[in-house]
Amino acid sequence: MSLRPSSTRAEVRKKSYKTGVDADEARRRREDNLVEIRKNKREDNLLKNWREGLQGLPSQPMQQLLDASQNAAALEKRVFD
Repeated sequence: MSLRPSSTRAEVRKKSYKTGVDADEARRRREDNLVEIRKNKREDNLLKNWREGLQGLPSQPMQQLLDASQNAAALEKRVFD
């Protein structure tokens, strides 16, 4: 009788150790987060450029346009989350 566990038993223990994180699921989650970060950054840059282009307009219509764009962005975020 050997004091060492059998190789199949050791394999089962290795596979069951810290099974809480699936590599494919973690990779997919990271990729999704990176895509979301890129989309947010792109949207921020577009809004920034758009605001710079609207500096010559009167303040009240510009504020209404900004409110509308923020509402649209919030709605889009709720739809995709």
